[in-house]
Amino acid sequence: MSVLPPDASAELQERMREMYGFNRSYPEQFGSWVWRALQGDLGMSIASGRPVADEVMRAVGNTLRLAVLATFIGFILGSLFGFVAGYFRNSWVDKAASLTSVLGVSVPHYWLGMVLVIVFSVLLNWMPPGGAGPGGSTQWSWDWEHMRHMVLPAVTMSVIPMGIIARTVRALVAEILSQEFIVGLRAKGLTDTGIFLHVVKNAAPTALAVMGLQLGYLLGGSILIETVFSWPGTGFLLNSAIFQRDLPLLQGTILVLAMFFVVLNLLVDVVQTLLDPRIARA
Repeated sequence: MSVLPPDASAELQERMREMYGFNRSYPEQFGSWVWRALQGDLGMSIASGRPVADEVMRAVGNTLRLAVLATFIGFILGSLFGFVAGYFRNSWVDKAASLTSVLGVSVPHYWLGMVLVIVFSVLLNWMPPGGAGPGGSTQWSWDWEHMRHMVLPAVTMSVIPMGIIARTVRALVAEILSQEFIVGLRAKGLTDTGIFLHVVKNAAPTALAVMGLQLGYLLGGSILIETVFSWPGTGFLLNSAIFQRDLPLLQGTILVLAMFFVVLNLLVDVVQTLLDPRIARA
């Protein structure tokens, strides 16, 4: 077994296989794991010896804080760029906003994270380079010293959602402005502010749905960013479990992230139905 030293005795190897159930067939191992997982028991971490559920839930809280902040930043900036590009189609403003959104989707976020660390941590010394608290602490507290550690990883994570939301909102606004009811509103003498509110009302359900999906992706797709910034979240936990070959911790983390993604998709569908009566009628 990879968790034992090369000179481990056959008796110790057999004892470890029996302890973790590796001496049984794969269907038996899977069935036993599913049954225990349904009861809330995700097993014990091979590396730390602590319950997997405790390790995962502590990491999920850290990742959730980071992902929510990154999604909020990405939604605000992406919506702004998207509305501006949609309203000023084929102008230099549209081209600049579209170029920004394309760069946001295309730039490798782990590379951007390292650049931000070099600029704002090493050269300017404005922000801490990593960790979740002063001195590399993993304990979280709602104060400025701890929140400073969220700035660089949250900005790095927000780049991809910003680009996706900007492109989505730009296409929505362009399509809505070309529809006949907008022409009718202008013919009735409605002001630009009133037309803008109608555009926002029609674009909001789809934009919020995209935002919810991006939040789900960030919860499970932040391995490289959390590793770059040493952020003690699920991505960092997954990375550690892979390199330490900690199978129970890897399985438990993936299961919890998958459940979060499913729940978020369900909530997005419910909220989108409440905001857009056309979906409910359909």
